[in-house]
Amino acid sequence: MDSRRLMRPAPALVLALAVAGTGCRFAWNLWARGDLARDVKALLSRQGILVKDAKCRMFGTLNSGRCIVPLTTEQATRVVQGLKLRVLTPTEPIREFKGGCTDTPPFDADFVRMYRTSAMRPPELRLRDGGGFDYLYLFHHPTSATACIQVLYTPEGVKLAEPVLGH
Repeated sequence: MDSRRLMRPAPALVLALAVAGTGCRFAWNLWARGDLARDVKALLSRQGILVKDAKCRMFGTLNSGRCIVPLTTEQATRVVQGLKLRVLTPTEPIREFKGGCTDTPPFDADFVRMYRTSAMRPPELRLRDGGGFDYLYLFHHPTSATACIQVLYTPEGVKLAEPVLGH
């Protein structure tokens, strides 16, 4: 066999092997975090808050992820009131993920105001496409004027609560 025929593998083959080697998580995260950023920005815009940049991350192949966004104290208060969030007590169990809000500085150690939805699948978390979120955690760091928003998408086919008009 001619040694010249043993050339470097094609770039597409290397990329395919890299994606296969890291599993579906990498591809899922690349695909889904754009949707997550769009959906979190849409929730905030309904509260009159326009966010240009949202740094989002999905957790493995789950329907859960988090976004870090700029948010002042006044804006955080508007989000808490508009989405009907409640204060998260320090002893209350929360869903934690590697790379989630409680695992991301400055939300992991510094002074942080923490909130969560008070009900499962509240109508305030309904999305324009008919889907929604099961829950939302808001971790606000007033000193840096940033927030970490962690959500879980509602599985397809689950009936969501209708928003109450006039409230």
